[in-house]
Amino acid sequence: MDDNNNELRKEDLVFGLDIGTSKINLFAGAMNPDNTVRILCCGALPLKRPDEMDDVVETLQNVIRQLEPFIDFDVRDVYVGIAGSHVSSVNYKGLITLPTGEVREVDIERVKNLASTIPESAGQILHVFPGEYTLDDQAGIRNPKGLNGRRLSVDVQVVTSRPNAIQNLDKSVTRAGLHVEELVLEPLAAASAVLTDDERELGVALIDIGAGSADIAVFVGESVRYTASLDVAGNAITSDISTCLSVPISLSKAEDIKKRYGTCRLNNLIEDETFPVPSVGDRGDVPCSRKLLTQVITARCAEIFKLLQKDLVKHNMDVLLNGGIVLTGGCCALDGIDTVAEKVFGKSVRIGHPREVGGVQSYSNPSYATGIGLLLYAAKQRRKEKRRETGKQISVSMKKSLQWFKDVLKNYF
Repeated sequence: MDDNNNELRKEDLVFGLDIGTSKINLFAGAMNPDNTVRILCCGALPLKRPDEMDDVVETLQNVIRQLEPFIDFDVRDVYVGIAGSHVSSVNYKGLITLPTGEVREVDIERVKNLASTIPESAGQILHVFPGEYTLDDQAGIRNPKGLNGRRLSVDVQVVTSRPNAIQNLDKSVTRAGLHVEELVLEPLAAASAVLTDDERELGVALIDIGAGSADIAVFVGESVRYTASLDVAGNAITSDISTCLSVPISLSKAEDIKKRYGTCRLNNLIEDETFPVPSVGDRGDVPCSRKLLTQVITARCAEIFKLLQKDLVKHNMDVLLNGGIVLTGGCCALDGIDTVAEKVFGKSVRIGHPREVGGVQSYSNPSYATGIGLLLYAAKQRRKEKRRETGKQISVSMKKSLQWFKDVLKNYF
């Protein structure tokens, strides 16, 4: 926990809420004078019944009670992660004629708005990510402001979600006594915590593998080029373990076995190595092959990566990934999962640990990437708000000064 909580101001606090399939993490952070953010603490509890709203609300309320004593303030406005098969992304194109022959800020906003005008059937918009601009015949322009031309176009990536999914998430958060400041695509949040500038510049895919879904986002520079989600992830691995071992076991025991004995490195195992598995009733433990366990886990991990790779190829995204693949999320605790990914994608792969953020330094586990990323995203939004407010203040001040000068001229002339 942070030692400077007595110096905190309520307006400096930011909160990131990650409601996963198997757990809820609520991170508290504080804005520093230099507009960076530091972690104060995290409330975390397992989620037993993620499909039942009452259980989600009750667990979230307990997480809030866990967190609030350490910050001495009530938790209210939260940035909330969202992901899953109900989230989709589509490319749209906008094209305008430039009235002045020069690209102005208003023209850039107009072409982006035109490109992000989508049919209601596409869902509710979460994010609009502009790609590169084309001015007349010149393509690949990142910022066209000030350039001369006649026609300006832009491709945008519009991320949407089914309205009922957003409504249910918002309802759960509201019933727990919180207010959704903004819904944030989880891979976008996690990227803030784990990707480097070099990887973004070269083109990189972030794969966030949790319990319920495997979410992927492709980043090129500052733009998000593609996002997708699979409903096959950590829970599928657990289910395979439950049914494929030599003795049937419950999902909770299978999850424990995955965490204690799970690995994707078959070559590191001692021949005939076993581990004890509790049998049904009071019949004692049954020795099970760790080699079989590894084969079961590796097969499912490879299937997840193959499905994602197929999707990237289908949308011509694989050719953009000169910066490789970054894996994050709870499933990255499986030793050797990056090696499996490398074989499937044929690219360099690394595990994305959240980078150090000022304050508590004990959250380097990939399972915290989304929560910490939400704090960093919130801090970025705060910085944008401050710049806008500063711009408005300067504008008002200039108008007042101009009016004062006019009044002076009136009095003297």
